[in-house]
Amino acid sequence: MDLPTGLKNLEQALDLGGDYLDGAVRGQARDVLARARQRGLVGTERTVVALAGATGSGKSSLLNAIVGQEVAGVAATRPATRAPLGVSGRHASDVLDWLGVRERKVLLQLAPDTTANLVLVDLPDIDSTADTHRAQAERIIARADVVIWVLDPQKYADAVVHEDFLAAMGEYHSSLLIVINQIDRLSAADEEAIVADLGRILAAEGVSADIVAASALTGVGVEEIRGALVEIAAGKRAAAEKLAADVRTVGAALTENLVDQGGYPRDLTDIAGVDDLVTGLARAGGLSSAARGAADNYRRAARRATAWPLLRGWGRGVMSDAGARSYLPDSSDAVASSGTVEKTRVALGEFIAQAARFLPRSWRGAVRDETSRQAARLADSVARIIAWESQAWHRPRWWGVAATLQWLAFAALVLGALGIGAGIITEAGGVALPLGLRRASLMCVVAGAVCGVVVSMSARAARTHGAQRVQRQVTTRARGAIDTEVRDTVLAPFRTEMERYRDFARAVASLMRVSA
Repeated sequence: MDLPTGLKNLEQALDLGGDYLDGAVRGQARDVLARARQRGLVGTERTVVALAGATGSGKSSLLNAIVGQEVAGVAATRPATRAPLGVSGRHASDVLDWLGVRERKVLLQLAPDTTANLVLVDLPDIDSTADTHRAQAERIIARADVVIWVLDPQKYADAVVHEDFLAAMGEYHSSLLIVINQIDRLSAADEEAIVADLGRILAAEGVSADIVAASALTGVGVEEIRGALVEIAAGKRAAAEKLAADVRTVGAALTENLVDQGGYPRDLTDIAGVDDLVTGLARAGGLSSAARGAADNYRRAARRATAWPLLRGWGRGVMSDAGARSYLPDSSDAVASSGTVEKTRVALGEFIAQAARFLPRSWRGAVRDETSRQAARLADSVARIIAWESQAWHRPRWWGVAATLQWLAFAALVLGALGIGAGIITEAGGVALPLGLRRASLMCVVAGAVCGVVVSMSARAARTHGAQRVQRQVTTRARGAIDTEVRDTVLAPFRTEMERYRDFARAVASLMRVSA
């Protein structure tokens, strides 16, 4: 991935997840973007080379040896360099202003094309007792295109140099040169042993850099250093390579921050636990009780509509399905109780704990807090859904058929009873009704009674089956409606956050592939 795209992705990562990152890591990323913008303003054709090191390493002496004359003061007292010194082959005021270097020297011997674009900076000691010295050095090291670390052969393993600086420069292999200075004090065997030991230390720190053994006093290794600088200056890519290393380094820091927070820098598109959440919300809203209540209301209304007419209650008529539903609250006015809201909040918390387990802690906490704020509104929505679905059943056609048969059976029984009663009365008066009429009356009574019993028994079985069907339908439809509500009001914003994290994770992962 090229550098402009990498910087764009870094900016995107900060926009998407900056608020959820550790403050130090967020600051590091913003510093890289700021340096990139500032470096673009001053131009990238000139190469900034900083000489860094601890007290007594001989940075100033080495700089004098590289440029071929005494430009930096050398003294027995420490620190000899109290302020950064900039040396260039042509005026580089804009670059040195950006670096914050006030002391400057322009040398004619650096004017040839091979070195004209070099800007050398001698830094104060990074272990100076003066805090301002280290701060100046750190600021310029961060902005320099190439850093020459000058090490004292007696302190080449100094913890300040390695732990505070070199260990964090694993991505800067093309922007780093290690010089063991003052080898004129060593025997050949000691020199070889120190170079080998330093190589092992750097490898253990994940740092890959050339190591040059040099002596500012005798000139050993100076030409090698000068040649490396000439090659770097000719390539005019040092600035871009340093910025690319900055981006890769901050990408590694962002990834580490995600892992430290319990997150994973990968795509997360699946949302698990939706069915469990719907079940939890249905349980919190009392769907089972409501479904049983709807079945009871159906059974009660069916009994009144299909029962033997004398048992329905004279003057009350047949209760309609709307009458049966009048026992339930209006679905538009349904409001969840405080206990239901708390149960809903618990169900949401369990869902977030499962679905967002791969998110970093800070991101997961923000999602959990936002979702928890929806508990009361979601509980009310579930209450309205359950109330509505509990009333959504309709009067079946068989009720009317059964009621008609019951009335016909009742009418036959009444007519038969009247006929038999008339026969008894007339027989008492000495007048006998025709045999056919007496038989017809008896048949009406028997037919009415049998029909009433059969219809009542059939209606009872049908009521039981219908109530069970209503209970299943209320449960199924309410769960479906709750599922839709969850997907629209919970999963939609949650999925948006997941997609936001996905884009963030992709942007972070891409930073490790940036090159100049």
